[in-house]
Amino acid sequence: MRAAATRGTAQEDSPLFIASLAKCFQVLEALNTAGRAVGLTELARLSCLDRSAVQRITHTLRVLGYLRQDPASKAFRLSGRMLEFGHTVLATDRVRERAQPHLEALNRRTGETVNLMELEGEEIVYVLRYPSLHAVSVDLHVGSRLPAYCTAAGRAILAQFEAAEALVRLKAARRTAMTRFTITDLTGLKRALETVRAQGYALNDQEAFLGDLSVAAPLRDPQGRPLAAVNIAVPTPRWQLHDVLHKLVPQLLKTAAAVEKDLRSL
Repeated sequence: MRAAATRGTAQEDSPLFIASLAKCFQVLEALNTAGRAVGLTELARLSCLDRSAVQRITHTLRVLGYLRQDPASKAFRLSGRMLEFGHTVLATDRVRERAQPHLEALNRRTGETVNLMELEGEEIVYVLRYPSLHAVSVDLHVGSRLPAYCTAAGRAILAQFEAAEALVRLKAARRTAMTRFTITDLTGLKRALETVRAQGYALNDQEAFLGDLSVAAPLRDPQGRPLAAVNIAVPTPRWQLHDVLHKLVPQLLKTAAAVEKDLRSL
């Protein structure tokens, strides 16, 4: 769970770090991860905090309007006010704004799931998503997060960093196998990033989800720094690797180039 992330990093040891504020976000992240109303005792367990601290935090957040509490069960859930933050994040994302018409067109042409992802720490975040016209095996949404090291979009972005910085990021990641195909060793991941740099796109063959083929191309600013990645994801029952490479990759690269051209006018 992200709410129970490892504490004691160099940043958290800084005198500027506000521990009480961090605990507040542990509670919010625990509720977000649970995806349902949660009582005080369970919320303390999910957020890895003591019950009295969670009681004070939830009371404050409820008074401020960021939590709702069921009158009967006393369980807490996130309020609609939290949606304001998500809306503002998306509305002010200029990369998302410029990419939107291009990704929508790519989705119409292919009939497959098209995503825009951005890197945040060790994870990629879905900031724009156009679902397939067909049934899919992976149900994700805007705001979903996945590890960067084992996803096509994550590798497409990581490969744009200098090799030394990319290695630092890979070493810092919690590299847990998500399927039997997931590459977790540093040697294999370094080789995967070298392949991305050589061919201009990343391929993920069931490393994040069984039955899921994914290709991604990076989006860079005029200085070559990574901004995001465009991704197409398809299920293996309907697509073979050969067809993905020959039918989808050319369209993916063309779309990424068009988005980058628009971004240069920012």
